Amino acid sequence: MAKWWETEPVQFECQPDCFKCCMKPGVVTFDRGDIHNAAEFLEIKTSDFKKKFLVKDHGVWEMEMEEGQLCQFLTMQGCNIHTAKPKQCNTYPFWQENMRTRNHWQLVAGFCPGIGKGPIIPPEEIAQRLKDFKG
Repeated sequence: MAKWWETEPVQFECQPDCFKCCMKPGVVTFDRGDIHNAAEFLEIKTSDFKKKFLVKDHGVWEMEMEEGQLCQFLTMQGCNIHTAKPKQCNTYPFWQENMRTRNHWQLVAGFCPGIGKGPIIPPEEIAQRLKDFKG
């Protein structure tokens, strides 16, 4: 059976100066590639990147943002590591829990102003983003 987003048009375009997803409490996970890319972008060793920004929880490297805390990489100009940001950030809002049903997507639209704006995202691209970050 087809997923709802395979049969209905889905529009999304990140909105300038929004950064709402960077201010949401929660956990951002970093896999080996994410750590390498971010460390290389910041021109530091991966071990230093992990020490400075991440904690290891149950074998997973994470950066936690508590209520009222911003992402450590958020600046007044946006994401300080934008071109090297982790898959979790790069695939938002196309996460499994957000794409489960049309209703879930509409709930996320209440938070994310880019949903329903911009180009129609092809189902193949949505499927790739869901594959890239399983959450």
